[in-house]
Amino acid sequence: GMNEKNVTARRYHWFSDEIKNLVIEPHSGIISDAKNNSLNMTARESIENQKISTELVQGSYNTLMKDLKLLRKYSTPQSDVISAGNKNHELTKMNLTNLDFKTHPVLLEDFSKSRYLQKILYEVSEIKPKSYEKLLSLKGVGPKTIRALALTAEVIYGAKPSYEDPARYSFAHGGKDFIPYPVDRPTYDQTIRILRELASKMKVSYSEKNKIIRRLS
Repeated sequence: GMNEKNVTARRYHWFSDEIKNLVIEPHSGIISDAKNNSLNMTARESIENQKISTELVQGSYNTLMKDLKLLRKYSTPQSDVISAGNKNHELTKMNLTNLDFKTHPVLLEDFSKSRYLQKILYEVSEIKPKSYEKLLSLKGVGPKTIRALALTAEVIYGAKPSYEDPARYSFAHGGKDFIPYPVDRPTYDQTIRILRELASKMKVSYSEKNKIIRRLS
């Protein structure tokens, strides 16, 4: 994952032998030195937002674009109820404080002016995916699409997702200080063996390969 603002990157290694659900907390562990507010759509707290995000693209494209435009027009704490432009139809907007709006992770993006995003949303609205997992698998659906749908689902429909960085509380092997739980020694040793095997197969110089293997010893 790239963070363009602070020029950092986070690499994810996918191991799916024991995975039960691709879109609800699939992580077995995340370790990171840098911790930030992150839109975490895989958290259980984001399930309602996933549901509404999917419903948004199951509806009409024109209605979805109206919602995106409403984000800019009505993004103030005072706008608790807004008109959606349909006959006798109003939407209850989430009441966010001034602090929420100043620090909201994705609020500053103006999604309604992105032609590429409009193209993707049109195509997705035509397909009408039946689940959030299907939505994620569609060609062209990337981080910007997910952020746009997540923000619309939160601000206009009140389904707040999680902004907790999973690296804050996810550990693959536990900690030597017993936090959040004691080290799982067998899993720890198995992970090191797997990493050593991967390092031995890397297409790098012999000295670089040895350096990596020594660090795992």
